[in-house]
Parts: sequence; structure tokens; C-alpha cells
Amino acid sequence: MHTCRTGQTNGVIQEPGEKSTYWKVPFEWTGSHSLSNEAAPADTSWVMAEDDQRFVRVVAEVLAQSPDASDVANVSAMGALKAARHLINAVPDWGFSHKGAWWQLLVIHDEAAGFVLPVTYDNCARDGLDEATIFHMGVVPIHRGRGLGRLLLRQVTRTLVDHGVWRIYCDTAPNNDPMIHLFQTEGWTQLPPHEQPI
Repeated sequence: MHTCRTGQTNGVIQEPGEKSTYWKVPFEWTGSHSLSNEAAPADTSWVMAEDDQRFVRVVAEVLAQSPDASDVANVSAMGALKAARHLINAVPDWGFSHKGAWWQLLVIHDEAAGFVLPVTYDNCARDGLDEATIFHMGVVPIHRGRGLGRLLLRQVTRTLVDHGVWRIYCDTAPNNDPMIHLFQTEGWTQLPPHEQPI
């Protein structure tokens, strides 16, 4: 299978010589999958994340209660706010690109409730089309359990499909049952679990 995912790191701060791994459950979306055309609720809107002063705080709130091992390690090592800045600023170091309008906050009644950070892989086009990944996405803890993750996933998928990608890749922690269920019920193809370094 063609992929540009080999050699990616997670930007986790480690002591010299320290090595550990963790498992991820990967999913993919290709042109053979179908997109939902269901409209978002009227009380929701999308704003450009990088132009919004709430952006780093929202990412920090999500990271602080993430089940993902790399998020847990970064928050433990740096604190949530610094881990959020580290995550946001590390995108080009990991071989990814994005357009400013792609990174969005989900806003409900003027309150930021979640974010999506789609990116494409640098130097990884096939037939002139980019391969993409959902670099990160999440719902602010107080807004979880309301189906907002589904809105985020549909929005980020639509953004990348409109860009013309041939494939979207995303993975999640094996203990993140809500996210696994979300990808499964949105029709993404589940791939074999893989182990990667922290």
C-alpha cells in the first residue's frame, strides 16, 4: 500500500536515550467512501483557528484530557498550554503542510467547542493529488457526549476532499472507544493496528 506515513514522529519530549512505543488504531478514507451531506445544526459555526485568540486554549483543553499516549506524555512533560503550542508549531517539522483556512474551530453560541487540524504530506502526491491526514481534532471536555466529534470529522473530511486529496489517513488510541466508534460509523476503513515510537 502506498503511504507517506513512515518515519513520522510525534514530537514528544523525551530524556536522551529514552525509548518507548505505543499502539495506534489507523483508519483511511479514499474516493471510494461516501460523504455525508447532512447540514450542521443552526447554532454551530466554523471560524479560522489561527486567527482566533481561543485557538491555543481550546487545543490545550483537549490535550489535557486526551487518552492518546503522546498527548499524555507531552502534557505531563510540558503542561497543557505549552504542549498545545508545541503541537501547533511542530507541523512543518513533521513534513506536513496546510492552508490557513483549513484549521477551524467549531463554535456553538460564540463558545469554542472543538477544533480540526487537517494537513497534507509534503512531497507525497500521487497523480497530482495530495495524501492527507487529520493531524489532530478534538472536542472540549465539557462539550463531549453531544455528537460534536461527528461534526468535526465530517467538516475536516469535507475540507480535504474539496482540496482534492486522494487519501486521508488518521489514527487514534486503542483506548479511545468513542473515536474508534465514530470512524467506524462514518464509514472509514479500519486498518491493522500498528506500534509507533513516542
